[in-house]
Amino acid sequence: MRGRSIIMVTVIALIATACRSSGTTSANPDSTTAPTSASTKTANFGTLKNVCTPGHPSGSPTIGVTPTEVHIATFSDRGFVGRPGLNQELFDTADVFAAWCNERGGINGRKIVVDKRDAALTETKPRMVESCAQDFVMVGGGATFDQDGVETRLKCLLPDFSGFVVSAPARGADLVIQPLPNSIKSLQIGILNYLAARFPAATKRAGVLTGDISTTKVVADQNAEAAKAIGWNIVYSDAYPAAGLADWTPYAQKLKDSGVKGLIWIGEPEGLAHLLHAVKDIGYHLDFVRADANHYDKKLIDLGTDALDANFVFIQSGFLPFEQANPSNATGQYLQAFKDYLPAGKSHAYLGLQAWSAWLLFATAAKDCGNDLTRACVYATAKKFNTWTGGGLHGTTNPSAGTSGPCDIIEVATPKGFTVAPGQHPNDGIYACSPKNIYALTGDYGKGVTLADVGQSISNLK
Repeated sequence: MRGRSIIMVTVIALIATACRSSGTTSANPDSTTAPTSASTKTANFGTLKNVCTPGHPSGSPTIGVTPTEVHIATFSDRGFVGRPGLNQELFDTADVFAAWCNERGGINGRKIVVDKRDAALTETKPRMVESCAQDFVMVGGGATFDQDGVETRLKCLLPDFSGFVVSAPARGADLVIQPLPNSIKSLQIGILNYLAARFPAATKRAGVLTGDISTTKVVADQNAEAAKAIGWNIVYSDAYPAAGLADWTPYAQKLKDSGVKGLIWIGEPEGLAHLLHAVKDIGYHLDFVRADANHYDKKLIDLGTDALDANFVFIQSGFLPFEQANPSNATGQYLQAFKDYLPAGKSHAYLGLQAWSAWLLFATAAKDCGNDLTRACVYATAKKFNTWTGGGLHGTTNPSAGTSGPCDIIEVATPKGFTVAPGQHPNDGIYACSPKNIYALTGDYGKGVTLADVGQSISNLK
């Protein structure tokens, strides 16, 4: 018997283990404020200059903004009883960024106050109602069932600089800025092209396995559509119970019986690790497993152990790898910030990197608004960003267009850790960029919620 998998979510990463969060200091019991005095420490991050700056703010131009503070909502599912600490890295990253930024002057002198909105998987809407009444914007967070809160968010005209979005209603919604866009109209298939070139025979015996949740099924269907379009042959497609599995052997046996040699896996690191052990235990071997970016997580290494020797797990990422971090690059600065402000926090997780990029994007846009910090200004400013790298954290993206980017880097998991997969052809630093990496989806996978759908207009944004 292997371990238990509780809830499966996806789309550039959604599940994480529990990790401690920082204390709280505001009236909101799940809020945190960081140091209030500006220091002489550099406010540069990677290639970004003066991300946070001191100033002499005045007035309260909109909800969540006072002469001294700006209240920012960060969503996560940390309180989900089935997986305590789910996506804790989003809260940890918020704490670290607020501390880092506030010590350097904040947002033109206003200190960031993080209001942690724990959706606990099933409480997205009530947390969104609270956020509408108290917060300036949402930054660096995400909720597994984000479709439950998107209409509420748009009705109150609350912009979202998302850490991640999952459902089609949220992915394609208005008033959302994604530092690494997750489009409902296109798919980044760099990893599928890579696997097709390296394991051509295995792609003729491919399988798709996903959690039995509507959002993950959509992601699985999108990957299956794209794989078929570039010549893959899908011989097996299935969904495992999202409520949990005590034994993955039946699914391992299905893979063997179907002759699957290459697997498209949609889920979380724990479930994949247990499946790979089950595959190994029955004496079978997969040539490759393609996993989403949320599997760039130490949990996969810790739980997968020797099963990763026999089954190659490839992970598509857009970020400079942790393995290449050093004091002079953006990833190294990100890790140093955790060491400085929250050393016990969950720093080595893909979602944390993605959330940090969202915080940088927000702070950069907000800085340009000066003292008149309004939702209309910060959103309009952010929508002008058509090239974005998070200061060098990741490959170039286009938050303005909201479309998937053409650049990626592929990691492979081994029992000793992650390493850059061989046989890539980088043409932009460490990243391989090509128009062929973007596949235009033809299936109907739903649509985003618009302001018009909830009786609102962009002209009402203040």
